[in-house]
Amino acid sequence: MNLAQQKEVISLYKLYQAIDRNTIKANLKIYTEKAGLKPLDIAKYTGIPVQTIYQMRKLSSVYKPDFITCLVICDLLQISIMDIIQPLTGSLILPKIKPAKWSVSNKSKFVKDYNSLDITSICKKYSITPRTAQEYQKNFIRDLEDCQ
Repeated sequence: MNLAQQKEVISLYKLYQAIDRNTIKANLKIYTEKAGLKPLDIAKYTGIPVQTIYQMRKLSSVYKPDFITCLVICDLLQISIMDIIQPLTGSLILPKIKPAKWSVSNKSKFVKDYNSLDITSICKKYSITPRTAQEYQKNFIRDLEDCQ
């Protein structure tokens, strides 16, 4: 590595350090998903521990991948480190959040089903546990009363 290349690496490192972890983690997650790579695949191809990969993808964690780890993943993805430190743009923006599942009409339907079906059928129909069904029933009745 010549001196000019070394200075370029140092410049990139300083830029990387100045970027918040959420931008880096969100971009890494998007690019790895776009490439169809699962955490185990990334770990296998890069030698990075799978726990580290999971921490990088988990937006709620405070972990920020170090510069070299990010470079290794960028190399695997065949993208520039600049793609990871730039704010999300264009088609790579996270998908829109789905609307709430429980509209007023859905809550009413759940309460009606809860009163007419057995708990096993409720759990199967809504893919929930019996405890969740009980909580929903209690909360939805209260929510529906508040709407009136």
